[in-house]
Amino acid sequence: MNNFQDSQTTETNHRRFIERIVDNELVFFLRNSDGLANAESNEYEDTIVLPFWSDRAYATRAAKAFAESFEVSELSLFDFLYRWLPGMSEDRALAGTNWDGDLIGKEVDPFDLREEIDERMPDALSLKYEARYEELVGDA
Repeated sequence: MNNFQDSQTTETNHRRFIERIVDNELVFFLRNSDGLANAESNEYEDTIVLPFWSDRAYATRAAKAFAESFEVSELSLFDFLYRWLPGMSEDRALAGTNWDGDLIGKEVDPFDLREEIDERMPDALSLKYEARYEELVGDA
C-alpha cells in the first residue's frame, strides 16, 4: 500500500476540514493523559504537527494509527481560532487537517489556516466571534 496520498486527495480533505468546521463550529483532536496527539512534520525539520479533524469519525479512525492510545476530544471553533491557533503559532507548530487513517494529510501554518477559515466563514459568524473576542479581551 502506498503511504503517500496524491496532492489532490490531501487538498480535498483539507477543504472538507475547513467547510465542516465552519458549518458545525466544532474541531476534533486526540488526547491522552500525556497530552495531545502530535507527529513530526514530513515537510519541515524539527517541527511538530498537531492533527485536527472536522468529524469525530475521522479522528477515531486516525487514532488507531498512533502507537499510543488516544481519545477523541472536541473544541469549539471559537477556541480553535482565538486560543489554539495563536498558541500554535507562538510554539511554531503546524496544524494537520483531516489526516487519513495512515496519518497522511496536509500540514498548514496556523496563521494561514486561520485566514482560510476566516475566508469561509459567513459574515454573521465572523461578527459574532469578533464581538465575543472583544468581550473577552475587555474583561481581561
